[in-house]
Amino acid sequence: MAAAHLLAAQGWQVRANDRAPAGQLAVEADALPAGTQLCLGGHPLSLLEDVGLVVVSPGVPWDLPLLCEARRRGVEVIAEVELAWRALTPTPLLGVTGSNGKSTVTAMLGAILAHAGVHTGVGGNIGYAASALARQGGWQAIVLELSSFQLEGCTTLRPQVGVLLNLCPDHLDRHPDMAAYLAAKARLFAHQGPNEVAVLNADDAVVRHLPVPGQRALFSLADPRAAAHASGAWLVVDGRKVMRRGDLRLLGDHNLANALAAALAAVRFGIAGSVVAEALANFSGLPHRHQLVAEIRGVRWVDDSKGTNVGATAAGLAGYPPGTIHLILGGLGKGQDFTPLREAVAGRVARVYLIGAAAEEIATALAGVVPLERCNTLEVAVAHAAALARPGDTVLLSPACASFDQFRDYAHRGDEFARLAREVA
Repeated sequence: MAAAHLLAAQGWQVRANDRAPAGQLAVEADALPAGTQLCLGGHPLSLLEDVGLVVVSPGVPWDLPLLCEARRRGVEVIAEVELAWRALTPTPLLGVTGSNGKSTVTAMLGAILAHAGVHTGVGGNIGYAASALARQGGWQAIVLELSSFQLEGCTTLRPQVGVLLNLCPDHLDRHPDMAAYLAAKARLFAHQGPNEVAVLNADDAVVRHLPVPGQRALFSLADPRAAAHASGAWLVVDGRKVMRRGDLRLLGDHNLANALAAALAAVRFGIAGSVVAEALANFSGLPHRHQLVAEIRGVRWVDDSKGTNVGATAAGLAGYPPGTIHLILGGLGKGQDFTPLREAVAGRVARVYLIGAAAEEIATALAGVVPLERCNTLEVAVAHAAALARPGDTVLLSPACASFDQFRDYAHRGDEFARLAREVA
């Protein structure tokens, strides 16, 4: 919808297409630009008559017959963020991608630039659509969270600073294999030149060695040779102590890595280290990312509904005392292998409560490692966890799965978890 408004403002005649029937999209249809031609209920090839450009929402697979036919006819097919980038150029762009942590790092970068007095638009895969930011205009910088779905449709996007945080199995229901998933992520750097920067995670072997055309800048929790690294009590960037680790409000090594990535990207963009330190010290995190939503009789209830893959859940578990976690897992599996969770939960998780479509698949992967309860729904899982958790324990929703089997999105799932936890109170 944001793309439709941007295109209309540029003088295009817009056709909007969705497979959902008109009855499900009445509100959206009314909000489209005047004069928009609507085709709902399917993707007929007749839509391509007289079409000069196809702009794709990220949820639409690139092997859709309509898109394949458009490319066969020589019609340009691009992602919505590519459309936005063309309208935003030459505004400096900072782009953030990765399997986990990209929303947090995007928000961190937006907060740092704003603290530095830079009029910054923040969006993409988080918050505002990139096309809405482009239509508003007037920005001094743009920070975009970019998913693999968005990046695979980018053909000229060129960030001044690009950040690749990590890579773990995700979205393998959309990408045929990990090589294709990495190739989509790597498009973030494809059009960079020698003056642009690629911020890469030195602790991820695949990411560390990714070839990029621009300047490489590594961050690491362990390697003191990296441009940004943790050294004792300090976060060090380009040889200078930027801030004390204890000044970060966010817990866990995964958030320390996020802070290092954001600090390095900001410094290479030209922001002073002192400004970076002040902004990060004031950053309190995002909803649905290890967010404490209730504390009842000594039991903490924590919402990490944004933990939608195995890597995110495994990383987050390390931030809690061993044996104290009552973990709610499950949802839409996205073709993942759940066996890496065995090591993550062993000795750390007291009990697992399984919900959603992937429950039996996860149960098979974790058999013999941790006590399991098959709950099917979030409501049942919360009730069982409330009965079994003891003072000092944490009930953690970190599902390692997408939410669409039972919820509108991860935010809806997290909000329901918080509501149910508060009902327990």
